[in-house]
Amino acid sequence: MKLIKWLFALLVLALVVAVVVAWTMPADVAWRYIAPKAGPISLVGVRGTVWDGHADGISVFGRDLGELDWRIDKAPLLSRRVVADLRIKGADIDGSGVLERTGSGRIEARDVRFRVPAALFAPALDIPSLSLLGAVTGTFSKATFADGRVSDAAGTARWTEAGVSGSAEARFSDILADFASRPDGSIAGTLADDGRGDLAVEGRFSVSPAGFDAEAFLSARNDDVRVSEALRYIGQPQADGSSHLVIRGELFKLF
Repeated sequence: MKLIKWLFALLVLALVVAVVVAWTMPADVAWRYIAPKAGPISLVGVRGTVWDGHADGISVFGRDLGELDWRIDKAPLLSRRVVADLRIKGADIDGSGVLERTGSGRIEARDVRFRVPAALFAPALDIPSLSLLGAVTGTFSKATFADGRVSDAAGTARWTEAGVSGSAEARFSDILADFASRPDGSIAGTLADDGRGDLAVEGRFSVSPAGFDAEAFLSARNDDVRVSEALRYIGQPQADGSSHLVIRGELFKLF
């Protein structure tokens, strides 16, 4: 009987020690175990705890995004859910949101806000003679990822201080995008300018695990010479002086 009591006491002690270690585990120690399974994600300068920590740098596919801060709620763990509040802050990149992983492996993103330089999308456009100016900001309230599909997603994005430099110089009005998930698990949206500048834009796009597909018609308002010159380097010229831009590619080009 005493042996059973001692074994039970040791079991309770081991459980308490395990809880204490998990509760206070340094983030850098945990990252050593997670890093081999993190794929294209890399962290440096990790400190704090598993629950409330910081990384001096986070990179994806070798692209530096900036610093990372996270906070993980402990209570949801009792129902096999991981809920993390994340913030990425770089020199020209800013993003925040809540990520939740359920017991079934489904991932939900909520209250996501982002700001990235427009130049980030240059590899997808593949226009080496022009550099993209300005920044793209956006939000979406919710998105669910499961089995390689996206559902329940809807949001907006805005290209502010839009323009190009290089072989041609031009500034545009803001360009707007609205997007939402589709039944097949992809995301589709529309593109348009805000109507206040000399570049008219009308287009659509779609994004899926297989890649992205976009099409837009661009034209100069008010016979703007600079915009007309810039359109010579973008897409296929049309008889009416507009340009037809078609983009297809793989997502990894953005990295």
